[in-house]
Amino acid sequence: HYRSNTGSERHLNDPEAIAKLQEASRLNSVKAYDDYARIINDINKHTTIRGLMEFKSGEYNGGSVPLDQVESAASIVKRFSSGAMSYGSISYEAHSTLAVAMNRIGAKSNTGEGGEAPDRLKRTPSGENNPMRSAIKQVASGRFGVTSVYLSN
Repeated sequence: HYRSNTGSERHLNDPEAIAKLQEASRLNSVKAYDDYARIINDINKHTTIRGLMEFKSGEYNGGSVPLDQVESAASIVKRFSSGAMSYGSISYEAHSTLAVAMNRIGAKSNTGEGGEAPDRLKRTPSGENNPMRSAIKQVASGRFGVTSVYLSN
């Protein structure tokens, strides 16, 4: 939870920016969104490393990079992973849906320290991994859901 105080350091979740984002969403207002973007871009310049960087024009002079020189989306998503959210801190449905989504795009979901429901560890009838199975297994000793079956999977 962040609470804004007059004279304190600026944060990306600035109250004025959030109000503009809410206004843009509620009213479908392009002007409110443009105001939000202006505020966030200004805050970025002063609060993030990214905001201190500038793009240099190079070989392409700011134009598009040829697609044959760009890594494929299928290759990029292999490096994606979800945050570690324990089964128990979010619902079974949310935890399973996240795993299915990450598996479908070729990325990895993380069980979190609460382990994984035993039914998600069972292979499908065709012998493949269950699509609800998380790729990254996190272990915190003595936690709910961390069983011998979980550890052996």
